[in-house]
Amino acid sequence: MTALNLYEISYPDYFEDFPDYSVLKTAKSAGAAKYDAFLSFSDTDPDMTFGDYVKIVKVRKVGQSTPGRNEQPFPGQNRIDIVNTLIREIGNRGRRFLYSSKHDRYVAFQWAGGRLWLIDDYTGMPLLMDESMPDRHYHFSHGGTLWGLMCDFRDYINGDDDANHNNGYGGLYCPHWGYSKEDMQTIQQRAIDLGYLKRRDNGCA
Repeated sequence: MTALNLYEISYPDYFEDFPDYSVLKTAKSAGAAKYDAFLSFSDTDPDMTFGDYVKIVKVRKVGQSTPGRNEQPFPGQNRIDIVNTLIREIGNRGRRFLYSSKHDRYVAFQWAGGRLWLIDDYTGMPLLMDESMPDRHYHFSHGGTLWGLMCDFRDYINGDDDANHNNGYGGLYCPHWGYSKEDMQTIQQRAIDLGYLKRRDNGCA
């Protein structure tokens, strides 16, 4: 997984009704984060040039996925790597859930700034995966079944050794994805081999 930084893009004095409006972006640099935010902004204001855009925004680094100096690495990084491997397995098969062909990227979990984030494949928006923020699914580009799976993955990353189906829908054993039986069995076996999934009968029960 490529190391990324987390940036807050704010718009001081630009939106009168929303003076505290800001967005979060993950990128390799502040400039890259700013340009990514500009591309989204230009959809609503196509006359805005990038040169004018940089004059109205402020960029602040709020976290990074690699440990800083004298900072201990996140102990669950191996679990993040396992989950991201499974996401790519899902995104490379069947209906290619969790993958955006438009942006050529997959959903991915990242640890940054001492918190766990989910990077949306379509919007690129980092979603804070904290149970105290239950509204995160409104910003997720997929449906409730896959959001439940993302929350299962969150629980696993945070130390739950049997997280599948924690959040409903059957997790990786749910038969309602519209994937072929062979693809689902391959995904499930990969999850078992990686230590995420425990072997059991297929089904959502």
